[in-house]
Amino acid sequence: MPMKLYAQAGNYKTKKALICAQYAGLDIQTPTGGPAAQTGRIPVLETGEGCIFSSVAIARYLARVNRLAGLYGQNLLEGGMIDSWVEFCSHELEVPLSTWVLPVQGIYPEVPEATKCAKEDVKKALTVLNNHLLSNTFMVGNSMTLADISVFCALLDAMQLVLDDGFRKPFANLMRWYNLCLSQPEFKAVVGDVKFCGGGAAAAKDAKPKQEAKPKQEAKPKQEAKPKQEAKPKQEGKGKKEEKKKE
Repeated sequence: MPMKLYAQAGNYKTKKALICAQYAGLDIQTPTGGPAAQTGRIPVLETGEGCIFSSVAIARYLARVNRLAGLYGQNLLEGGMIDSWVEFCSHELEVPLSTWVLPVQGIYPEVPEATKCAKEDVKKALTVLNNHLLSNTFMVGNSMTLADISVFCALLDAMQLVLDDGFRKPFANLMRWYNLCLSQPEFKAVVGDVKFCGGGAAAAKDAKPKQEAKPKQEAKPKQEAKPKQEAKPKQEGKGKKEEKKKE
């Protein structure tokens, strides 16, 4: 019997659960068109044995269903490290990102002071992730885990709406890891092609080609200056007034 996930289809938290299901090889249906009470704010996963609510709880459950998928690590230590990053994601990343992104999506009115603080908090969180990924290919261990899926999905809306080229530039390690996640078939099956804010291949197609600069007109040659007429010699005084009238 397939599980049913009642949640908002476009929400990044829903995509987090669906990516986990892809790795676990689970068939999950996402009913659409139901009443608001059925697809409410809190996602609910309906299983054959009962229901689970809260996006984090659902993701943790799906990550543990198939141990062979390795989404919860290879041992207890890795499981604890994954929990650490999931908590970091919830408190240090998702909170400021929501403050910044939700007004852009038109869900809440913007409070400029809050947005300014949120940008600084996001920058601090991305710096932590970038430093961690300097010497790590994945968030935990040597394969994709729930930690990678959680951080990736938390950043999904921001990557498309607010984190432009200039903001992303200092975080080369983070972007290398993010593109690695995007290349995985399990991620691609859920999120499809992601168009980065202010750049990326998809954005380049939409950009209008620059008009070629018109060649500068050659400057007209300056006309040669006409030669100055020689000054006429002054007439000598008439014999110095005829030598002062012969004195």
